[in-house]
Formats: sequence, C-alpha cells, structure tokens
Amino acid sequence: MHSGNESFIDHEPQTLTYCRKVVFAFITLGIITFMIYSNSFNCSWHFDDEHTITDNPNIHMKDLSCDNIKKAFHSDQNHPDRIYRPVSCLSFALNYYLGELNVSGYHLVNISIHLITAVFLFLFIYHTLNLPLLRDRFAKKAYFIALLSTALWAINPVQGQAVTYIVQRMASMAGMFYIITMYLYLKARTVQTGHNRFIFYFLAISTFLLALGSKENAVMVPFSLALYEILLLQENPWLNIKRHLKIYLLIIALFLIAGVLFFHLKDLNIFEYLSTGYENRPFTPGQRLLTEPRIIIFYISLLLYPVSTRLNIAHDIDISTSLFTPLSTIISITLILGVIAIAIYKWKKYPIIAFSVCFFFLNHIVESSFLPLELVFEHRNYIPSMFFFLPIVIGFRAVLDYYEFKRTMQSILLAFIILYLVGIGHSTFIRNFTWKHEESLWIDAMEKSPDIARPHHNLGRYYQDKGYKDEALSEYQKALSGLRIHRINLIFATYYNLGKLYADNKDYEKAEAYYKKALQIHPAFPAILNNLATLYDRKGEIQRAYHYLERSFRLFPYNALTNLNFGLYYLKKNLPEKAISHLERATAPETSGRQEAYLGIAYKQKGLSGRAIIQFNEAVRTNPSDIMSYLHMAEIYSKKGHHDKAMKAAENALSLMIKDKVSFHNTMNNLLKRTDMENIKPSPAIVLSLLKRAISDSTDTLDTYMDLVDMNKGEETR
Repeated sequence: MHSGNESFIDHEPQTLTYCRKVVFAFITLGIITFMIYSNSFNCSWHFDDEHTITDNPNIHMKDLSCDNIKKAFHSDQNHPDRIYRPVSCLSFALNYYLGELNVSGYHLVNISIHLITAVFLFLFIYHTLNLPLLRDRFAKKAYFIALLSTALWAINPVQGQAVTYIVQRMASMAGMFYIITMYLYLKARTVQTGHNRFIFYFLAISTFLLALGSKENAVMVPFSLALYEILLLQENPWLNIKRHLKIYLLIIALFLIAGVLFFHLKDLNIFEYLSTGYENRPFTPGQRLLTEPRIIIFYISLLLYPVSTRLNIAHDIDISTSLFTPLSTIISITLILGVIAIAIYKWKKYPIIAFSVCFFFLNHIVESSFLPLELVFEHRNYIPSMFFFLPIVIGFRAVLDYYEFKRTMQSILLAFIILYLVGIGHSTFIRNFTWKHEESLWIDAMEKSPDIARPHHNLGRYYQDKGYKDEALSEYQKALSGLRIHRINLIFATYYNLGKLYADNKDYEKAEAYYKKALQIHPAFPAILNNLATLYDRKGEIQRAYHYLERSFRLFPYNALTNLNFGLYYLKKNLPEKAISHLERATAPETSGRQEAYLGIAYKQKGLSGRAIIQFNEAVRTNPSDIMSYLHMAEIYSKKGHHDKAMKAAENALSLMIKDKVSFHNTMNNLLKRTDMENIKPSPAIVLSLLKRAISDSTDTLDTYMDLVDMNKGEETR
C-alpha cells in the first residue's frame, strides 16, 4: 500500500509480465481505434477511389487465379503495362473478391491496418527505450511512454485521411510494413543467437519489400534504419562507420542499384517524369521547394491542434515565389533548420529526441521536396509523425516525475492528458462524418477553402452523377470563375463535364462549344473526340461525326469507345464486315453489353443467324434490361420458324417494357420512327405482331395493349 507522499505512477504489480503488458496495450489500442472509427464503416467512395478501385476492372477480382493476381499488380489504368503498388492493389482486389464494392469491408481492412501499425509502433518504442543507451533513463517509464505516445499518434485526426479515405490504404499499408520492418531490424540487432538474427533480417527485408510495394515513399526505410543505427544503436557511430566504411559504401551502392532497377521495372524515366510532371502544375519545382517548408510547419500545427475545423481534403496554400514572398517562407525554413541543428547538437544527451525529430523531417523528403506532386495532403504525415509525440510524452513524463510527491498536481496533469485524448479522439470521430459521401466532403472543403476551384468542380461532378443538372452547372461555373487551381487539367475536366451536361440536355451548341474548349487544352483526348462524333451524329451531321471518329481512331486505334462508335457507324450503313472489324476491338468494361448487341446486329446483317443469337444472348446476360436484343432475337427466331422461342423472346422484351411507360414508349418510338437507325433495329412488322400476341396471352392492363395498338395504327397509316 502506498504512503501518502509517494508517486503512484511508477509502481506496477510484479505480476504484470511483458506478455500481459503487450496484451493490455493491444486491447487498449484496439478499443480506442475501433471506437473513434466506428462511424466510418458506411463512408462512401471518394475522389481517387473511383479511378483506382470502383471503375478499375483489374481490381474486380472474380476468382483467385494467377491471371487475376497479375492484373491486380497492373492496376494503373493510365499505364497498364507497368506494375503499380502491387501489394496495396492486391489487397483492394481481395476486398473486391470477398465483398465486391461493399465499402464496409474496405473500411474494416483499413482500420485493422491502422491498429496493427499502432501495435508495432508501441512495440518498437517500448523496446527502443530499453536499449542499452536508454535503459537506465527510461526502462521503468518505457511502458507508459510507449503506450501514450502511440495512442496520441493513433487517434490523431490527421491520420483520418489515411484510414477513412479508402484509397489511402496505400499510405497506411506502407506505414504498417514500414514500422514492422523497423521493429524486425531492432530485434535482429538485439537478439543473442546468430540463427535468430538471420531470421529477423530476412523478415525485415521481406516486409521492406512489402512496404515498397504498398507505396513508393517506403523507399526511406533504409535511411531511417541508418539514422536509428547511428543515433541509438552505436555507442561510437563515427568510429564504427570508419571501420566498416567499405561495407556501408557497398550497402549504399546496392541500394542505388535497387532504386535504378525499381524505376526500370516500372518503365519510368525519372528525368522525364520530373520534366513533364510540372507541365500540368501551376507552380515550378523551385516554387514547390520553397512552399513545402511552410506546409511542414502547417502539418506540425495540425498534429498539435487537430480540431476538425482545420482538417480539409483541399487545403488552400499560397505558393512561395521567393524566400521572402510570403515572409513565412524564410521563417519556416529557418525554424526547420534550427530544430534539426539543435537535435543534432543535443544528440549525445537526448538521442531518442534527436531520432524522433530527424525521423519526422527525413520522411517528409519524398513528398515534400521537388517531386511534381500536389502541395499538401494530410495523409502524408502518416509515417513521418510516428515518433512525433514521443519527445512530447517524454517531456510530459518528466513533469510528472517533477511532481512525484504531489499527487494532486499529478492528478491534474493526468486528467489533462485524458481530456486531451478524449478531445482528439472525438475530433477524429466528428471528422469521419465529413467523409460520409461526396457532397458532405466537398461542401466541407468549399467552406474551408472558398478561393480554390477543386471543391466546386468535384461537387459539380457529384451533382451531375446524381442527375442534379442545375446544381452541377452552378458549381462548374464557379470552378471556372477565376478561382485558384491545383492543376491545369482541372479546367479541362470542367469544360469536358460541362460539354456532357449540355449534351445530355440536348443543348448541342453549348455542348460543342465546351467540348472544343476542352479539346484546345488536350487535342488528343479520345473521350472528347468520341463525344463530338456522337454529338454531330445526333445533329445529323454524319460527315463531321465521321471526321472526329477517324481522328480518334488514327490517334488511338485500340480505344474501345472509338471502335464501338465506328462499328455503329458502319452498321447504320449496312456494312457488317467493316463493323465487325471495329467491334471486335471494342472490348472494355464501359462497352460491355453494347459491344455484344452490335456484333449481334452485324451478324444478323450478314445472315449469320446462329452467331447473331449467341451475341444477343451474351448481350442480355451482361445487360438484362436490353429490350432491343430480345426483340432482335424474337425477329430471328420468327423468321427461322422457331415460334415458341420467338414468343419467349418477345415476352421477355414485353416484361421489361411494361415496367414503366417511359420504357414502353421509348421502345415503340425507336421501332416506328424512320431515322438513320433503320439498318440496326428489328423489323417493326414482325416484332409488333409478336408483342401483340404476347400481350393477348398475358394479364396486363388494357391501357398498355391500347397503347401498342394505337402506335401500330400510326405506323400503318404513315
């Protein structure tokens, strides 16, 4: 029992073994992690999620075959020939295999990754504080410091972007394997037997490769381990380096070779990447280098004061154009250099603090230097901030020790840290509500960054996808009103989306104007060329439509939509051979269903009824609501004398048509009106007769029957 003037911080039951400590830490971190992210399981897809996961056929794994795994490794749709973050992409593919696009499964994996990272971060800090260099000072306090600093990192709202934003699993998974690698390296350096040391080294190399396969910023692992070796493992690092200089130079050489091989395997030219990457940026490499120190200071402020009102998917940052414009540029650079200098100067006295400081800035080098990336994203702090709170907790523990015999003061300090943990955990919980859907996310960004275009553009796209055309038009116009842009392509995308919006509204003049504005920015963009061809086709300007199709085909001969549209063009002209040559190249997710239906029409034009039926069956299997394919089959079966099959196909078409009046009348209009589609629609006389018989044999309403009869009379008298 403690006396009245004793501290109650250091006294632990002797029965609290290392195993029990780890289990308690795991349970504690698990409870708080799942509590603060419990409201994120139904947060929707966002932003890059679509291109990377929801609209990416390589991620949509149907079975665990080698071919599908290989496809997952090549999930960059812009460069399908290159391996792209294979570990992360395979995890997305496995998520799809188990639950397709149900977001809950993806969030469960993301939260679990975050928890595993936190557990290994705790283990790494705990064992580090028990190293010979630190044991005397921190051994008795190691558990408290490790658990508290890990908890502060794990529940900080800044990490939410790497956890709740599904695609940023790439960042959190890289972080998980990063800290596991460091922990395994620590075990290899401290284990007693050579056999176990070899196993730990082998595992560390394996997890390093997994980290690198999750996201490229894990390339900093060897540098972090070198920093750890020098500052915390070596008693006299400079003497050690001098003695083993050749070994260290060999390691550096091997690392550089591995880097070159990495870029070679990904078919990347780093110099080309740097030169072309800035073409679409509103800043130069020099301006980015000057701006990033200010952003790093901003990151530090976010980590220390992470209220939800300061968190944003689209932070508005002024670009630094010189050392003194704005003045905060030189101040930020001076602060960062000063902190690093002090950490190095005080390294001998405070090695763990020096390591934590240097680790933070070292791991910001990749994404906060000269690479042509976005200026600021919160998830970039996931790895760098792992030891950010360690010096703070060490200082806090020192204050507790100072008041060792003043239990009231210790109670106040402990109450403060508990309230702080509750506060930042609550802030993370509240922030998750912003991620519920695209509208809430971009309205939040728009309110916090009213002077930039991206939130308006993305909110407009959300409204356009939902069919809210007026709201979409308003947001797109705001995006083009002279607001700050993060990349030139944003203007292009806004013009393109406005073109689609006006085309859907049948305002072809405005659609044409916006498509052509977009085309001025990207003259070789297949989607615009295809859309312009479709637009001119709708206006009846067949030659202009053909011009844009030909232009698109010349630039992109294997583009699926271009070939699909070319196939349709030749079907209208009753040239099935030419149509088939294009349609066979039109295989892609966005053409699925239409490609098979058009091939069915092409074979029907050639008189190959069997092949046509196969294609139409495939079309309705892919798209069960394809009324016209059923009617084409009904016509073919009727002509071949297969009356039962013809009636079955007609009944299938009718069951789809009578679900609503719109489908019914649209189908009738397509059948009865004379347009340039005459060669690609089924014979009205045959299918109307079959539909009449199908109605007479069914129990459908008299109104539906009379609609069909009246429209048929109109055809007969026309």
